[in-house]
Amino acid sequence: MTVKLGNFDKLAKAYRKSRPSYSSDITNFFKIIFKKKTNCLDIGSGTGIFTKELAKFSKKVVGVELSKSMIKNAHKIKNVKYINNSGEKIRLKEKFDLISAASCFHWLDNKKVSKTINIHLKNKGFFFITYNSRDISENKFLKIVENKIISFNNNFKKRVSSGSSNFVKLKIDKFSKISKLKGPFEFKFVHYEYFSKKRYITAWESSNEFRNKMGKKNFNKFIQWLNKEFPKQKIKAKYINNCWLYQKT
Repeated sequence: MTVKLGNFDKLAKAYRKSRPSYSSDITNFFKIIFKKKTNCLDIGSGTGIFTKELAKFSKKVVGVELSKSMIKNAHKIKNVKYINNSGEKIRLKEKFDLISAASCFHWLDNKKVSKTINIHLKNKGFFFITYNSRDISENKFLKIVENKIISFNNNFKKRVSSGSSNFVKLKIDKFSKISKLKGPFEFKFVHYEYFSKKRYITAWESSNEFRNKMGKKNFNKFIQWLNKEFPKQKIKAKYINNCWLYQKT
């Protein structure tokens, strides 16, 4: 399968089936903040992995996604509506209590998305950035996988999850200076997910950036190796949700 960097259309089905969800603590956090059902706008909603978490405490959620394939394969939930558009360009008539960007902020232009947020966010409303960053420190097999990846390309030694990268941190710092929002308040949540062989391999297959950096030949070799070496039992993977919360005042 040939997939251009930044194009998730051909990966949408695999993305929905395999990608980890977010910590339930995020849902509980917003249930405390919002005393009543709220309206949310989820920018870069993808297949709705984070959108469905917003739906648990919201009256209405609007997911904005540029990929039609992602929307086609998204979680269909009664109080969620998906719109095929860019989070940088969309202009709606309504305002929201909460706007979110989950694992996608690095794709957005700071000035353009700042304008979107200020137009659509209610006074005292919140803008929330979160990333689902992997942590392999507690799992022996995941460490072996990482070493195998590096064996294909030594440059992967520098590889880190987007939410833990200096690029994202610097981008958020720059956004903070121009956004006219108060914050951010930074915090983290930890959660665990279990992966069968099928789900784990599918997760790698859905990784656009990794596939491109690995190259088709090495990527196929890597998948073959996973098929052979994956443990008989499911693996337990640790994820850290890095979060940044802003408020419009």
